[in-house]
Amino acid sequence: MENNSQHHKRRRPNIIFLLGNSRVNYTLILFLSLPVVGTVGYMLTEGWSWLDALYMTIITVTTIGYGEVHQLSESGRIFTIFFVLFGVSTALYMLTKLAEIYLRTDYILDRYNRRKRKSMNNHFIVCGYGRTGRRIVEDLQDIGKDVVVVERNEEIVRELVRNGITTIGGDAAEESVLHQAGIEKASGMATTLDSDASNVFVVLTARTLRPDLNIVARAEEAHAMPKLKRAGANGVLSPYEIGAMRITHMLMRGNLLDSFELVANRTSLEVGIEEFEIDPGSPASGKSLSELNVREALNANVLALKTADGELQFPPDPSTILQAGTTIIVAAKMTDLLRLRELTDK
Repeated sequence: MENNSQHHKRRRPNIIFLLGNSRVNYTLILFLSLPVVGTVGYMLTEGWSWLDALYMTIITVTTIGYGEVHQLSESGRIFTIFFVLFGVSTALYMLTKLAEIYLRTDYILDRYNRRKRKSMNNHFIVCGYGRTGRRIVEDLQDIGKDVVVVERNEEIVRELVRNGITTIGGDAAEESVLHQAGIEKASGMATTLDSDASNVFVVLTARTLRPDLNIVARAEEAHAMPKLKRAGANGVLSPYEIGAMRITHMLMRGNLLDSFELVANRTSLEVGIEEFEIDPGSPASGKSLSELNVREALNANVLALKTADGELQFPPDPSTILQAGTTIIVAAKMTDLLRLRELTDK
């Protein structure tokens, strides 16, 4: 995962960031208008051709120092004085601002980071970018999900922004920070801070802002798991307990565990387990599971169903009518999962 360069390569700044700076915009307009103002001015005061007037304008603005195209009249000299003061100062200011902005890479990347964050929808929020948080971000990005990281360490925040990962610096337990992370539009949130107390506060805050949000929390100590549940976490996991369970399963049921590894390891067989919620107006709405014919039509296996009223069917009943809000849990190749998403979306 660490060498997954396609997700972590630096996003290069471009001219779009400059256009977000109103001061630069005004200066740019003035700078681009200089050739027009100078050409028209020399044509009116001196009666020159447009080519002579433009040539005089360019050598004046750029301070090249060539001789005058023709002898200037008194009105032409007065115009030149004001044009030099205005034109040269505008050009120098413009070049200074451009150099300043291009040198301030962090400023440009931060603007890009904010714009990308505001445009996200149905994304996932990961609070804390330690070892667990990093792995969650990488796994979500591997399956094409948008992620916003909330991290308190300023150095980590700067590094993540430079690597193109949408990030917010701040305390995830603060409502304003979660609002900036787009909690109103998020699909889910994971909190993996290094303190159980911090994770409890994050869950409490997030649950207050989004009562329907799917929240998963990491617990350092076993006694913190019920507290996180009471705080509002939909799921609580302990890395140590999971590690111990996997070791036990490998000792006792190695072949069975290998079968699940084949499903989880998308990089080798491109097989995954996904859940799809039936949208109102989708082609699947109003059909029974047997009518949908997922296994034959899409080469997918339906593992479970969760109806709109919260009933979990495992194994699923083929006669169940798929209404809006019903969730289908399916195992299939990634390409077939994409086809199934088209069928369940409206």
